Amino acid sequence: MARRDNPEFLSASTIKGDKIVNRDGEDLGKIEELMIDLQDGRVAYAVLSFGGFLGMGNKLFAIPWQAFKLKLHDHAFILDIDKEVLEKAEGFDKDNWPLTNREWLSRNYTYYGYQPYWQTGLAGQTGMPGETEPETTARMRSTASRDNPDFLSADTIKGDKVVNRDGDHIGKIDELMIDLQDGKVAYAVISHGGILGIGTKLFAIPWQALSLRVHEHAFVLDIPKETFDKAEGFDKDNWPLTRNELSRTYDYYGYQPYWQAVAAAPAGISTGILGETEAERMARMERERSGLVETEEERKARMERERLEGLRETQEEKVSHLEEQRMQRERQTETERERLARLEREQMELERQAEIERGKLVGLEKELQEAIRLEQTEKVSRLEKEMNVIKMQEEARRERLAQLVSERERVGRQEDTEKEKLSRLEEERMEAEKREESEKEKLAGLGRERMEAERKVETEQERLARLESERMEAERKVETEQERLSRLERERMEAEKWQETESARMARMGGMASRENTDFLSATTIKGDKVINTAGEDLGKIEELMIDLRDGRIAYAVLSFGGFLGMGDKLFAIPWQSLRLKLHDHAFVLDIPKETLEKAEGFDKDNWPVTSHEWLSRTYTYYGYEPYWQREVTERTGLPGEIGSERVSGIGGLASRENPDFLSAGTMKGDKVVNTAGEDLGKIEELMIDLHDGRVAYAVLSFGGFLGMSDKLFAIPWQALSLRVHEHAFVLDIPKDVLERAEGFDKDNWPLTRNELSRTYTYYGYQPYWQQREVAGQAGISTGVQAETESERMARTEREKHEQLKTAEEKMAQQDKERIERMEGTETDKEKRERLERERMVAERREHKYQ
Repeated sequence: MARRDNPEFLSASTIKGDKIVNRDGEDLGKIEELMIDLQDGRVAYAVLSFGGFLGMGNKLFAIPWQAFKLKLHDHAFILDIDKEVLEKAEGFDKDNWPLTNREWLSRNYTYYGYQPYWQTGLAGQTGMPGETEPETTARMRSTASRDNPDFLSADTIKGDKVVNRDGDHIGKIDELMIDLQDGKVAYAVISHGGILGIGTKLFAIPWQALSLRVHEHAFVLDIPKETFDKAEGFDKDNWPLTRNELSRTYDYYGYQPYWQAVAAAPAGISTGILGETEAERMARMERERSGLVETEEERKARMERERLEGLRETQEEKVSHLEEQRMQRERQTETERERLARLEREQMELERQAEIERGKLVGLEKELQEAIRLEQTEKVSRLEKEMNVIKMQEEARRERLAQLVSERERVGRQEDTEKEKLSRLEEERMEAEKREESEKEKLAGLGRERMEAERKVETEQERLARLESERMEAERKVETEQERLSRLERERMEAEKWQETESARMARMGGMASRENTDFLSATTIKGDKVINTAGEDLGKIEELMIDLRDGRIAYAVLSFGGFLGMGDKLFAIPWQSLRLKLHDHAFVLDIPKETLEKAEGFDKDNWPVTSHEWLSRTYTYYGYEPYWQREVTERTGLPGEIGSERVSGIGGLASRENPDFLSAGTMKGDKVVNTAGEDLGKIEELMIDLHDGRVAYAVLSFGGFLGMSDKLFAIPWQALSLRVHEHAFVLDIPKDVLERAEGFDKDNWPLTRNELSRTYTYYGYQPYWQQREVAGQAGISTGVQAETESERMARTEREKHEQLKTAEEKMAQQDKERIERMEGTETDKEKRERLERERMVAERREHKYQ
């Protein structure tokens, strides 16, 4: 609409939404609305939202138009107001705009250091003859109210209807064009809705020619009808965008252009040029005050001469324009005559076709009457056949009743031995009698229907209308059924597509841990894996993994047993130590006896317990496993002089829904990650689980474009993250310069071994947890023996470690033996030889290890 490189006007809709920057180029916000002074026809102020700048994002602010300077090609305005002035500015809520009057706006202008435009041009523009400035200000203040406002927003005015002096509807206001130099409404754009044959064009109307009727949401156009009928509009793609183009429009309607009126006004002091500095504005105002020497009578005489000269030129243009219009109307009259002749020929052709259609209609009515007669005859015959069938059924039921009576007599003779059978047959008899009564009522109803059908034969026209409506309803039902079948087919195809997508996702997640010698698997890969017992029976699946927030361990796995042993309605907390992975089967073996599972206490799917270390300790003890925090109390978390039971009671009291000890892996996935300064870094994409000891090996982060690292994923040690519960966020305690130099990994190439992960831990300045355990074993801090020497303590620790490893190896050997016995029945001779060779080599290594 405003495509030229250097326009003098822009539409209110074009300006609305433009961004605002300060002198340093910082983005402050955007223009939400332009408020129009109805008396003066100019932008009284612009309404700005600062978008969070300086903490002012929740309010709107009224800013004088003089404070803006346009950057045309950037679609932006520069706001020439100091930052400290903006910080102390008084705004208003978005849903509670103030009742703005000139008194309120005057204080706003004064705060920002600008003189109100009605004071600078009071005598030349808005004042009454002989009226002093205080009287004018008081008059303006008294007129402002919600029923008679001083200002309206550009959006409120846009779309209002326009009427002439007689109240005839002309069209509506499509747009307001704003003069960028002084904020004036240059002209209103009106579309006439087809009146006078000019609906395809738009018309520029001076603001002075419009007056508001508030309660009617309408503007009155004070231009004679004959002048308006001959007005020259413009196309939607060719708007007047300069004062030179607009000057002819003002002259045609008999109004002086507002920029000439300002230049000629003796008391009219300019209100500011868009883009000038404060010093330039004050110097220009001083020069204008010193040049006010022209008297009021001289100014009026000069303005009258200029107006008469403009009218003379306008009249000459009007005469030429009227001649062109006369010739145009003659051409239109000739075209209208040709159109009327064509319409008469079309009318005769239509009458001939209507006569043919009437003949067809008479034939169709005869055929319809015959069809109705045949249909009624068939209906009566069908009802008679139904009555005969019902009579036959009634006779058969009577015979059945006689049989039941005889059977009842026979049952009476066997009463001592068949009392229950007699009762059943009596119930059947009573039911048969009820059905007989029902059939009799149905027979009577059919007789009434037959009589009703006979009466309806006499009213064939009504019957025809009903049958026609029934036929149409049946057709609609057929169409509805076809639509339903089509919808079901689409849903089926969508379900198949979803199934294929889910299968592809599962394949991708499985492929993420497809290496032969993987140490880690993602929590998403583990979740959903099936669980079997040592006998190979399918127990259920893993529903969730619960993570201990303090040391990143899997506190327990949440299992649903899928109906096994009647436990399908509940979930169960299972220690991670009791599960053993079968990688290629995507399954875990649960090493817990069946009788223990039968007596286990689960929890409802919709009511998970508030898990604490005390609660979890009872669960571990029930299944015969030692809690991991007691086993490692001397390695990582024990305090001098504190025994395991004291620590459990200490940390168990911290667990609550507000401050949990544990969170599920599914809850953490997708949580945002911030640094210690509160900057949003990205989110947690996945948690990778160490299969050897059930610990979070690392969290997988995507940084969302932070520091330009959005194309890769990053492995972060669990120790570097701390939870903010109420914000659903984790704080990453790693310096920004370390993150900038971090080496990530592609989405298809995740770290899956401890060797690969060791370099990541070392880079971020953390010791790998598996090395911490080895160091703790070497340090050997024991709480059970107080008086032993260092050499004795080390020897005892080595023996305990040796016994634990030996017990674990023996347990694994027993499990392998059982597995081999199960496999021997199905494997081939070649497979058996290869397996025995592998077992022999493993046995030799174990024997060598414990010698």
